[in-house]
Amino acid sequence: MAMDLIVNATIFHEIQQAMPLWFQQGGVVMWLLLLASFLTTLITIERLFLWSHYHFKKERYAVLDCFAALNQKEKTRALQCCKRLETPALQMLSYGIKALPFSPNEKMEAYAEEQISEMSRGQSLLDTIITLAPMLGILGTVLGIIDSFNILSLQGVDNPTAVVGGIAQALISTASGLVVALLALLPYNLFRSFIQKLTLHLELIGSEFNHICQQKRLITNQLSEIMKIQEETLDCKSSPKTATNTVEEQSEMPYHYEFKEDSDEVEVNIHKEMKGLNKSSPASLLEMYSESLDDQHEFYGIDEVKLQELQETAHLKTDNKQQDTA
Repeated sequence: MAMDLIVNATIFHEIQQAMPLWFQQGGVVMWLLLLASFLTTLITIERLFLWSHYHFKKERYAVLDCFAALNQKEKTRALQCCKRLETPALQMLSYGIKALPFSPNEKMEAYAEEQISEMSRGQSLLDTIITLAPMLGILGTVLGIIDSFNILSLQGVDNPTAVVGGIAQALISTASGLVVALLALLPYNLFRSFIQKLTLHLELIGSEFNHICQQKRLITNQLSEIMKIQEETLDCKSSPKTATNTVEEQSEMPYHYEFKEDSDEVEVNIHKEMKGLNKSSPASLLEMYSESLDDQHEFYGIDEVKLQELQETAHLKTDNKQQDTA
């Protein structure tokens, strides 16, 4: 185990001796900055290749052909146009067409977010390097200044050359950290602008697709379709085509009425609860109405003169009875 550590230390020392002098003077922090610069270079090359491959595909004509097919309500031809190229916009349109006649907005938005996340891969690491590299450089500078002041405390002020040289070497790490941060900042801003343009492009494609679907009535509400199917099923079960539909109306009267459609006939039936009641014959109804009419005739047919004479006679009889009693 000890031999392995000695061998590893020897190899590391040889590698460090092979590095430039300014790198050796920067201290241990320079190795971390070297790793950050390597990751920055790797991500930048990979993203540049991806974006250049995307821009050279020229999806504009395929998108226009897809929209032209949708205007003619030809979904199959629109899907074939989307399969010409593998781009985020065409793949998003493919997902939307497959979702028709139901609303494709949720699927298209989810796929667009997934593609934007895929195209922005590595940008978070570049953002971290932009923040971390200057801090590592400052850390190396602080460590170098600490070593310089330690030398100054041991040798005194008689040898200021060693102190000044140590501070100068310590500033190398700060400069290196700023350089690495700048190398990461430039591609990060470039790729972020590409992502913003891609997001706007997908939004425009999605809005145009939604407009065409609404205009050509390619989107149907799922709930309304289900209700329509249920209503048709219930109508078929409740009334066959050969049967006559009726509309029943009930009121407080002991009868209910049935109006037949496409006909002026009305069928009147008595309620089941009212069938036990006694029914009056037409003769009894005529007799009842004739008696009431006779009473009214007798009441309104009395002569007023006779009525006055009767009242006076009754008054005289009352006075005579009072005199006899006295």
